[in-house]
Amino acid sequence: MIPLLIVGGSPLLYLAVDHMNSHYVDANIGLGLAFMFTWIYSAIAFVVAIVLMVKRKRKNNISKEQ
Repeated sequence: MIPLLIVGGSPLLYLAVDHMNSHYVDANIGLGLAFMFTWIYSAIAFVVAIVLMVKRKRKNNISKEQ
């Protein structure tokens, strides 16, 4: 679980380090990309968790019926 959390938060960590090292006046495209990757990663993790939960519930209901 911990490695997955690190992978999910690494774009934001990179963004913070990059922001400290560079002082651009223009828009920071890296900010948008980091947040987009983090949101996509979170959405995929949410969908996978829902699918696993539904499968586990169905398995428990089938075993109780027998």
